[in-house]
Amino acid sequence: MKHWRKSLLSLILSVSMLGLGACTMDAPQKSISKTNNQEIEYASNKPMITQEGARGFMWEVSHNGTRVYLVGSVHVTDGNFYPLHSKYEKAFAEADYLGVEVDVTKAPDKEQQKIMKDMMKYKDGTTLKEHVSKETYAKVEDFLIKNGLKSNAYDTLKPWWVDGDISRMALEAGDNTEKGVDLYFLQKAHERKVSVIELETHASQMGVLASLSKELQEKSLTATLDKYNSGFINDEVDELLDTWKKGDDQALLKMHDIVTDSEFHKAMHTDRNIAMVDKIEGYLNSNKEEVYFIVVGALHYPGEHGIVKLLQDKGYTVVRK
Repeated sequence: MKHWRKSLLSLILSVSMLGLGACTMDAPQKSISKTNNQEIEYASNKPMITQEGARGFMWEVSHNGTRVYLVGSVHVTDGNFYPLHSKYEKAFAEADYLGVEVDVTKAPDKEQQKIMKDMMKYKDGTTLKEHVSKETYAKVEDFLIKNGLKSNAYDTLKPWWVDGDISRMALEAGDNTEKGVDLYFLQKAHERKVSVIELETHASQMGVLASLSKELQEKSLTATLDKYNSGFINDEVDELLDTWKKGDDQALLKMHDIVTDSEFHKAMHTDRNIAMVDKIEGYLNSNKEEVYFIVVGALHYPGEHGIVKLLQDKGYTVVRK
């Protein structure tokens, strides 16, 4: 169970929709208050950003006159995260395109919303109670009651969605509620009329979570509830933000490697990384001599199956900035 204590970090660094509370269709619409053990004085503990800004994670790769900047995002941040280092602003100023996992400033279209509703809800008349253990369901009921919701509020929803919704509510109750790096640049792109391209869709991201086995969904849900009850969630978010501010490559790799479940890694990282690299390679071979500024979750870059290594394996030179 120990390696699941860090699974929320993986989600925040990998899935755009989590930290932003996007697509809360049919879910209990309530934010939770901080519990006593979550009341932490963050200001004195968080590393201060220098005038140059946080180093973060950025790489550059070029081919036939086309240049691609690769930026590792965190999807939620804290009050002293910005301004970013000037290298990000300079690189973005050159960009013809901003590439993101999904454009979270836009709601999914009606077709995607239908697909997403079908994935998140039981359609056979069964309820959450029939798909998880008595112990897990009791923890879910306790969470809902403590936060002023009906004990059966999640009954029509599948474990992966409940897991994500509890994580979202817990994040909103903490101090780390500022916009993530992806949203920061999305807003700048819309202001400057920079074209936005999506490497994934809302539905495809949800499909990844929905495809996880029933056992894995429950294991992750239980871990999230335990972390919430013990006050670990905001501690973990602070840890990942500290890593980003320092631009600590080894710490990022450690976060990537700490969740050892092969099913989780394949679904959340490997398969998605391969698909993203296919698109990035398409940009590099466009022969248009344009600049792409790609912002995806930071955990998509490190490791043997990370974006950096996959591009290197294809013969591209990837330079850490």
